[in-house]
Amino acid sequence: MNWLMSCLAAVVCWGFWGFLMKLASEHFNWHQMFVVTSIVTLATSSLILVFLKPSINVHSPGFVYAFLAGVAGVLALIAFYTALGVGKAIIVVPLTALYPVVTIILSYLILNEKIAFVKGIGVMLALVAILLVSID
Repeated sequence: MNWLMSCLAAVVCWGFWGFLMKLASEHFNWHQMFVVTSIVTLATSSLILVFLKPSINVHSPGFVYAFLAGVAGVLALIAFYTALGVGKAIIVVPLTALYPVVTIILSYLILNEKIAFVKGIGVMLALVAILLVSID
């Protein structure tokens, strides 16, 4: 599978994920949702560990970054589930989808990555679209 197909699969799965989590929030609170989704993640991680046997060097900078990313992901999920419990999915999901802006800023400032003018306009238009969808 090439990168574009993987991206499209992620978009579709995340779309269903946001929708299904809103349905779950009508019956569960954030910590119940977190535990259930974490069980699925743990089961999947266990299968990957058993069948693919990845070598994980805990002394590698990659381990530290992956660990910190996991912490950030957990905090984001808790905040997202909490927001979904009280807010409308049609607003919460698009608004939280603004997270790439943080990645773009960090990549520009810390990694010295450049963004072409046309791509910058595309990012800005995407942000405007998300904001317009989020207006109540």
